[in-house]
Amino acid sequence: MTNKPQSPDSQKSGLPLLLKIVVWPFSALFRVLYDSWLSYLHGKVLRDNYRIYSIKFIWYGDSVYLHPMIWGSLVLFFVAKSDLIGSGWPVLIWFILLSLCILTVIYNFDIFKAGILVVCVAAIFGLAYISKSEWQWNPFGWLRDYVQGLNVTVSHGFYIASAWVFALLISAEVIWAWLFNRVELDESYVYERRFLQGTSREPIFARGLKRETKDLLELIIMGAGDIKHRTKSGTRVFKNVPGASLGLGRAIDDMLDHRLPGEIGMERAADESDQVMPSDAGFEEPPDDDGIHDDGPETP
Repeated sequence: MTNKPQSPDSQKSGLPLLLKIVVWPFSALFRVLYDSWLSYLHGKVLRDNYRIYSIKFIWYGDSVYLHPMIWGSLVLFFVAKSDLIGSGWPVLIWFILLSLCILTVIYNFDIFKAGILVVCVAAIFGLAYISKSEWQWNPFGWLRDYVQGLNVTVSHGFYIASAWVFALLISAEVIWAWLFNRVELDESYVYERRFLQGTSREPIFARGLKRETKDLLELIIMGAGDIKHRTKSGTRVFKNVPGASLGLGRAIDDMLDHRLPGEIGMERAADESDQVMPSDAGFEEPPDDDGIHDDGPETP
């Protein structure tokens, strides 16, 4: 009994089947990871042409407000390396930047309060520079003499190490958010999912969700904002939700445009009834000049 050679068509159909068998475990694993973890990172929205069914997101703690220490430390590294200002001043600026971040976290400063604080600090340094170069009287001379008298100097690597420390701190905050701060919203409930723990479910009372933008830099980088959920026991705040001030926030607003399930069915039925099919078109005999149809001579 001889084996018949396989046709080229059968060989082509066998190769994709083998490829699907090999790729299937990896695609299934990626699908599970995406649904359970990665989809919360950028804010997944489940919707169709008629409504939004659910929204997934994660929310961060206050540690993300320390991210200016990463960019500021890198800038101070290049400033200190180029010797643009005297010794001791980069260290003073670093501590002032750290104080601004900590005050923002402790007192929950919004964009306007943080902006006023930054303007005040910039005004103090600007006044000190003007009084030194333009005026004979320098009210901040004692601060300059005190800083120079301390002779506080650090190596250039201090700023790079500081940037790494705060970068690792914020990375740990991101991992913590993936594990314990995953939230899913639908039309009726708020689901909070935690790693190796049960999922808590809480109803949305009176459509009690409100968006608020806090940190300007978080808004620029991730479009982040706070989401407040009003419940019977009080107000729950999901801080620094990525995309809450942009596309994810608009999706939340659309979902909160509450419609009853019956209204959705009526809208779908109305859309289907508005569609005119060619078979619906009938033939009508045009009328005569006097507007009366000519049905022919009457029969006796």
